Amino acid sequence: MHTPIFTDTSILETIKQDCPKKKVISLCNQLLKRGSYKSAHDCEVLCHLAYWLYVYDRADLAMACIAPTHHIGYFTDAAVWGFLHAAWGLEIRILRARGDDASADTIAAAIDNHYLTPTPLIDTPEKKTAHEAKRRARFTYESVTRQDSIQPHVDAGNKTRANAWRLVALLGMIGNTETGFFPHLNERKADIEAKTAEYIAELKQVK
Repeated sequence: MHTPIFTDTSILETIKQDCPKKKVISLCNQLLKRGSYKSAHDCEVLCHLAYWLYVYDRADLAMACIAPTHHIGYFTDAAVWGFLHAAWGLEIRILRARGDDASADTIAAAIDNHYLTPTPLIDTPEKKTAHEAKRRARFTYESVTRQDSIQPHVDAGNKTRANAWRLVALLGMIGNTETGFFPHLNERKADIEAKTAEYIAELKQVK
């Protein structure tokens, strides 16, 4: 069954008009055809759209794009929520930049609650908390910056593939680091911030 993210798709038409970049228009058109919150692919498209809008200095449109996802009730599908949480991480970053720490903290708390919700495989709060602590400890500067995936394409002169990986990296660099939940990312936050600025500068050149 089609379970739409956008009950009102006028925001997507507005985004296309206000930020007529090829990447943005393509992603909006995909969501206009079919944007279901039960589809990991559709949530990935929405997440990529929000991040491209942020790259192009349209944080206002990125926020408008993400807003409808807060009406989605949580369900245990990591493929879907990985992208939605990455989008919410971007929202936290934008809110903190605007000085709205209270709203940012509320979103971070919601993400934390989702992470700690027991699943059929990890069926008690105690098991889930222990599992989540181990998962968070696996995230490092090297794993989120994806330099091992980007550099071969840079060396080969393939800007398109390099930029595709830079965008994927941003989802982890911003989406995870902004929550404050990942100890190794917290330790390298300044380095991640510098690399984030570097990737955004490269992506901003995409017409």
